[in-house]
Amino acid sequence: MRTPILILMSAIGVIGANSLLLSPVVTAVSETLEASTTEVMRAASAYGLGVAAAALLLAPMADRIGAGRLLRAALMLLAAGLAASAAAADVWWLMAAQAVCGLAAGAALPSIYTLAMVIAPKGREAQVLGYVLAGWTVSMVLGVSVSAWATDLAGWRAVYGALSGVALVLWGAARALRGAGSPSGQATSPLTALRVPGITGGLLATALLMLGFYSSYFFTGAHIAQALGHSTTQAGLLPLFYGIGFGLAVLLDPLLDRLGLARATPPVFLGVTASYLLMMVWADQYMLLLGLAVLWGICQHLALNLVVARVTQLDPQQRGAIMGLFSTVTYLCVFAAPFCGAAAYAGWGLAGCLAVSALLSACAALESLGLRRKRVSPDGAPA
Repeated sequence: MRTPILILMSAIGVIGANSLLLSPVVTAVSETLEASTTEVMRAASAYGLGVAAAALLLAPMADRIGAGRLLRAALMLLAAGLAASAAAADVWWLMAAQAVCGLAAGAALPSIYTLAMVIAPKGREAQVLGYVLAGWTVSMVLGVSVSAWATDLAGWRAVYGALSGVALVLWGAARALRGAGSPSGQATSPLTALRVPGITGGLLATALLMLGFYSSYFFTGAHIAQALGHSTTQAGLLPLFYGIGFGLAVLLDPLLDRLGLARATPPVFLGVTASYLLMMVWADQYMLLLGLAVLWGICQHLALNLVVARVTQLDPQQRGAIMGLFSTVTYLCVFAAPFCGAAAYAGWGLAGCLAVSALLSACAALESLGLRRKRVSPDGAPA
């Protein structure tokens, strides 16, 4: 079971690294392509639109051809998009290449989450999913820290080229997963997934978790650099500390299996709420903020694990379509968060953003109290 977990974790790592890569290397890219920073960052918008579109339209294919086969096709498409990004001659080329990467990511992520639940032994679903989610820690380290160093050393094109090579290696390795997540033979779509009992609550929990996270995360760098007067490098340490906490939470994932979804979800979301409130109190203390980012990462990992487990278990015959909706909601929150957080940041700084995030997380904790009344089993399925 270790090899499939490593493949899935690494696939998330490559996808996440690409999504985070453009921000730290944007200056180098703009100089090479003779474009403004704003024009280059439009490629990130193209990537996000590609993810949302594929998650909604392509992810249901997993229910027809199998999650393993869809993942392999997505990894091949991702490798092509990354190679095209490395070869970009102008901004429009880069935007088109990143849109292709977004389509690949939008098809791959729902398949990865589905396969994590498929390969997990009974009673260890949260633990296995936690290992796979640790790929986001890998992506944060590669995307925020290593990519900047590698760009200075070899150039941004070499970084995209290296990621393309890793995606190709994973495509070959994923052959072992080709038969996993067998097709249900059922024609699914976003509309059929929306009729699944419990999907509304699951997507609401997803929206509250993701909107809360991004509404604060997007403004941490500006707060550290502008309000606290630290360097860009020091601002980049907060995502790194968050990523460390996100990875360390793997040690706590077996506890989620023992407690079960219904009992674990409310206290975990309260933990997320507490992390926001603590950061709000000590937002002006740089070192304390870094330490609390580790706690934030731990709580966010556990909450994401529980939300993914909750929606994947609603209807195993429609996992592809359901996880497509999950990814679509996630990236809609990525789109909406700058608007949600900007008003709070303009009025009250990062503390205002953190207060909004705490409120959203507290609402998620209240919503999750209904899981006990619905008698949800430890693996997330209705009892």
